[in-house]
Amino acid sequence: MDSRPERPETSHDGTPPRLARRLMLARLALAWEGLWPAFVPALAVAGLFLVVALFDLLPLLPAWLHALTLAGFAGALVYALYRTRCVWRLPDEDAGRRRLERASGTPHRPLTALRDRIAGGDNDPMATALWQAHRTRMRAALARVRVGWPAPGVPRRDPFAFRAALVLLLVAGAAVAGAQAWTRVVRAGSPGIASGVAPGLLDLWITPPVYTGLPPLLPRMEAGAPATIRVPVGSALIAQVTGGRGMPKLVVGEQPAAFAAVDAKAWRVGATVNHGRRLTVEQDGKPLGAWALEVIPDTAPVVEFPAAPARTRRAALRLEYEAHDDYGVVSVAATIRRATAPEGVANDPIEIALPLPGQHVKEAKGSAYHDLTAHPWAGLPVLIRLKAVDALDQVGWSEDFAAVLPERVFQHPVARAIVEQRKALVADPATRNVVSRALIAIASLPAQYYDDVVVYLSLKTASVRLLRDSSAAATDAIQGLLWDTALRIEEGGLSLAERELRAIQQKLQDALANNASDAEIERLMQELQQAIDRYLQAMLDQARRNPADLQRQPPDPNAARIDRTDLQKMLDRARELARTGAREAARDLLARLQDMLENLRAAQAQPGQQQGGGEGQQMLRGLQDMIQRQQGLLDRTFRRAQQGRPGQPGRNGTPQPGQRGEGAPQAGEGEGDGDGPAQEALRRALGEMMRQLGEMMGDIPGALGRA
Repeated sequence: MDSRPERPETSHDGTPPRLARRLMLARLALAWEGLWPAFVPALAVAGLFLVVALFDLLPLLPAWLHALTLAGFAGALVYALYRTRCVWRLPDEDAGRRRLERASGTPHRPLTALRDRIAGGDNDPMATALWQAHRTRMRAALARVRVGWPAPGVPRRDPFAFRAALVLLLVAGAAVAGAQAWTRVVRAGSPGIASGVAPGLLDLWITPPVYTGLPPLLPRMEAGAPATIRVPVGSALIAQVTGGRGMPKLVVGEQPAAFAAVDAKAWRVGATVNHGRRLTVEQDGKPLGAWALEVIPDTAPVVEFPAAPARTRRAALRLEYEAHDDYGVVSVAATIRRATAPEGVANDPIEIALPLPGQHVKEAKGSAYHDLTAHPWAGLPVLIRLKAVDALDQVGWSEDFAAVLPERVFQHPVARAIVEQRKALVADPATRNVVSRALIAIASLPAQYYDDVVVYLSLKTASVRLLRDSSAAATDAIQGLLWDTALRIEEGGLSLAERELRAIQQKLQDALANNASDAEIERLMQELQQAIDRYLQAMLDQARRNPADLQRQPPDPNAARIDRTDLQKMLDRARELARTGAREAARDLLARLQDMLENLRAAQAQPGQQQGGGEGQQMLRGLQDMIQRQQGLLDRTFRRAQQGRPGQPGRNGTPQPGQRGEGAPQAGEGEGDGDGPAQEALRRALGEMMRQLGEMMGDIPGALGRA
């Protein structure tokens, strides 16, 4: 027998537990049916605000209108909630019972019947039995009781289905906003927090100066992006803002710069970054981007002498330099000025451009040869200083180097006399009349300068121009003419060939450094090859013309030998390097070739030269002895013509007072002064040597025949 207490079938009020639960659900359904229609206006207001916020419409309004719109939404929401409180009440049990009876469709209100009492009491057994039978039938009817779905009746209140349109707009707004949905809602509820489609889209470009060779910078306000921007001084900055409201502003350091409108929704500004520690772009008082700024200054270049300026065998000045700059050296030059200049004498410095190995090179080194023997300062103490310039025209200087400007020493007496007159004209242009008469006297001795018509015409031209043109330009031109004339007497065509060679070498070096076209490089290579050939031929002609120079400077037996073939191989190698694009290597090889040519001795270039003794060496020594004796006779004749004859220059090369200009010794004159027998003896000795040389070689050099 089960001893567990029997579960009551009814509650304290006679309602079964199952019906009590359904009664509670019915009351909740009634509450929802009353609450939902009451809350629909408040929900409609909130939904409309969310739609406006998700589409980011409120920030488009001015701040005051934005705030006023928010106040309108808030007022509508408060009013709707207040009305909800007034129209809604929690349903009682009777309402719940009636809700169950209507939803179930049971007649005679069975739930109400279960709570009724018999009117006559329970004294009448028949009446009581009938009452109980009635309750039994009502309980049976409760088996079909159901709660049913709540029916708030919203369609009756919204016959046009605006609620569906609101839901559709909410879905579309959420899709448009995406990850920024919450940000847009916050922005919509905060008037003035942003302007336009805030924040505006910022694009920033910083382009360093071209000479730096650095790529442009594109700073970004992103995670992991550097907070500090390092830019060279003089960088160009361009900023563009798209969207937003209000005119953006750029601040570099403490200097603001206003943007200019590109169109209705875009602004742009350009600036040059020269200083400042911070870069900021603002719009509507809010920063769109901010970075710490470090402006890298451009330091001045540094230049120095790696080796002391030196004099070459050909009396050229060799200058070497080393220069470096943080972004590149634009030019290097050497300035030369007098160490001590006399008062009242012009001391304008000489400036010599030195070749660079390329354009905007950070590390540069090189060398150059310059013939300054024609300059009036030749032979005087000078101060040489190097100057390097960068792209910003900043100048770097080296220390002064004290040196003596190379001076050419002329061996031929006529060349020495012409140079002495040139020096006198340089020292005092007022002596132009005296110098003119001296040049006429020198020109009257054609035998002393090999009857060279060019020399004669040059001296006569200089003399006449000195008398008729006293301008400074004419004086400078005459000085150059006298120098070229002296070189022609001294070396023939060697000096001209040497100058042409140096000029074409400089052009070729500059073309390689400045990335000239391949056709231009090839053309200059051809000209260099021709210039080298002319230079070597001129050296050979000079050696044959003045063989005494070979004995005065005997070749070093330990020195390296070089001939035309070696020079041609070096030139061909340089041409091949230039064709393949290795122009730096080509420049180095050409620099070595120039060093070799500058220090090349005539004896090294003369073909067929033999070392040691033998018959040829004895003949060479005999020829040297004859040359020295002939030189002595020429010097005595020239001095006698200057000092002892009427109208000829005195001891210092200038005519003496009272002298007359007519008469000049011609070829062969002077024999009556005691030099004739000596001259005849030299002729016989030279003839004998020519006979012996013809027997040995089968041919007599033309230079000996002319002698």
